[in-house]
This record gives sequence, C-alpha cells and structure tokens, in this order.
Amino acid sequence: MYLRQLLFTQSVAETGSFSKAAETCHATQPTLSNAISQLEDELGGKLFVRTTRKVGLTAFGEYLLPFIRVVLDDRDELEKAAQAYHNPEHKLLRIGLSPLIDMKLMDQILTPYRQAHPEVSIFFKECLLDDLSKRLTNEQIDFAVTPKSLQTEERQTCFFYEEALYYLPQEADSNYQKTFQYRIHELPEAQIILTGGGCGLNGSLEEIFKNETAKLKSYPGQALSYKVIEEWASLGIGAGILPKAKISPNNKMARPLLLRDGKPATFSYEWVWGNSTPMRKDISEFIEYLTTTVPALVKGEKRLAAA
Repeated sequence: MYLRQLLFTQSVAETGSFSKAAETCHATQPTLSNAISQLEDELGGKLFVRTTRKVGLTAFGEYLLPFIRVVLDDRDELEKAAQAYHNPEHKLLRIGLSPLIDMKLMDQILTPYRQAHPEVSIFFKECLLDDLSKRLTNEQIDFAVTPKSLQTEERQTCFFYEEALYYLPQEADSNYQKTFQYRIHELPEAQIILTGGGCGLNGSLEEIFKNETAKLKSYPGQALSYKVIEEWASLGIGAGILPKAKISPNNKMARPLLLRDGKPATFSYEWVWGNSTPMRKDISEFIEYLTTTVPALVKGEKRLAAA
C-alpha cells in the first residue's frame, strides 16, 4: 500500500471523477485507475461504483474513506511538524474536530486570524470524541471543537456557536409535504436513524430528548455517515435528525425541529484545550482570539446566513 494510492482515492471521492482526480493529482488517468485497482485488490473490495454519469463510493468505500483521510492527515501533520522544527519562527496550531462541526463556518472565522498571523500554520484533524480527548491529554492537538454537553473532563473551554437541528421525515410519512416544522414531543412514529456513535450526534440527541422528557426511538441499525442518514430517510427506512450544516443543500424534506416551548432545537459547540503550563505564546494568543474576536465573527456569519 502506498500513500499515492490513498491520495488518488481521496481525490476521486472528492471530485466524483477519475479524469478530474488525475488532473488534480498530476497523473495520467490509466496510472490513477491502475493504482486504485491495485489498492482495491489489497483491501479486498471495490471502493467506487462507476456509472455512465458519475463515480460514487461503494458502502465499503464510504466505510474506509475516513481511515484513508486519517493516514493522509498524519502525513501532512508530519511534514508541517518538520517544517516547524527547522523554522522555529513558524508555528503549527493543531485543531481536532468532531465530524459534526460546520467546516465552512470554521474556515470563515479563522480567515482573519490566518491573515494576521502568516507565521502560524493551522492543521485540522477530524476525530471521534474519545480520540480527541486522548489527543488533548497526550498533547497531540492543541485544541478540540466538540458538542458542548459531551465534555466530561475538567479542561478549559469557551463557547463557539449554536446550530439549528432539522428533522428528516421518513419518506413514507406523507404528512411531511404539508408540515413545515416538527416539535420534539410530537414527532411521527418513525424510528430515528443514528450513526455508530463517537461523533457526538447520538449523545447530543439523547441529551436533548432527555431534557425535553421525550423518548428517542432509535432505528436498530446504524448509518456510516450523515449522507447515509439522508439517503435512508428518503428511502423510507427511518427518519433522521441532523444539524443544518450536515444536510445537503438540495434536500427538500428537512424541516426545523422545535422544542416543547416552540424554540428551535439546537446543538452547541465549544472550544476545548488543556491546562498545560507554561503555555506557548501562540496558544495564548489564539485563546484571546477565540474569546474576543470569534464571538463577533460567528454572530456576523450567522446573520449573513439567515439573510
């Protein structure tokens, strides 16, 4: 197995095209196709399904893609760590993220920081919650961003943003076409499709339902991704509940989810960091940015999104 094979695979998954991926990776299409075919043989299954119109991931490919990204991220982190070592003036800021995080918002609120601190490279690592906690403890990341209610260890935190939740009705529920919002205590009988856990979706939903004295009726199976939750809901397998950022823009079935008092149901996210002393100067400066500048930026971005 070679890193180039993994890079080719990630590029095809992102572009949905072998020819576009080959162009992006500066390789010929036969070279890219052969490399992926060899990787599929080694892993024991097809990663992509090819039609005349597009290229998509198989269920096996959906399952393995996060692992492939971890390997490629580790390679990038290694390269940036080496650069930071050889150039002490250049700093590396490592941020671990729950898969639930809105990366578009994250990029927008960090743009001013990047512009003001060109000497700092920001490196993202998407991890499940247990892994994020271990990486913080082992100082493998400098910050984590997680759902607010799921942090149990005593660490320093600050609020990041709040995001509205949407209900994805089961396709078989014909009432969704004339229903513009759903209250959490009046949901249809459809079971809620959840993930395998670890990203924070399941735990956060359980917390909300518990606080609302409502019962979370979960589907016995598990979805590999938020995209699968959408697909299964559209097929009538069950219903789903997702934060707005994780719902496809063209999804016409999603409806706002409300609490018992009529307020929007939301997930809250926070920044988390350790208590290491002495604290690096770039870390303390970033914390000041999080607590003084980010709240105003988030408020502005949310206002623009709602306009």
